[in-house]
Amino acid sequence: MKIKIDNEHELYNTFDKFEETLSEDLISYINNKEEISSIKEQENIEIISTKKIDEEKLKKAFKKYCDEQLILINRKQKINSTKQIGMLIVGILFIIFSIVLTNKVNLIILEIISTIGSFSIWESANSWLLQSKAIKYNKLKIIKLKNSEIKVTIQ
Repeated sequence: MKIKIDNEHELYNTFDKFEETLSEDLISYINNKEEISSIKEQENIEIISTKKIDEEKLKKAFKKYCDEQLILINRKQKINSTKQIGMLIVGILFIIFSIVLTNKVNLIILEIISTIGSFSIWESANSWLLQSKAIKYNKLKIIKLKNSEIKVTIQ
């Protein structure tokens, strides 16, 4: 992936006077390019500029961005796992409750309790099957980016 810039300041967020945070435009561009590339192929990033760029500062900011993204993804994984377990427990409790109440309450109430239990278990399974996979895929993309080689070229 090649990124051409005119000024080193384009790489960093305008609100970060210490230039330790990558610009939103740069992040967006890299993420868009990552979307079309394979998760298996290693991506190298080449910054092409007409002026000298502090390569170490750029690498440090890039690593900081990747580390922050991994922290956020790990939080999402933890929240998602908690949600899955909670919905599964609620579902099981409602199913058990409906079994215990068989022949003791109105059939309609029994069906409602059973449906709520089934729905909760379905939500848990849906979260595990779909959302967990998406979070894991995003984590793999960030790890791939973190391992990318960053090279600066002066033209």
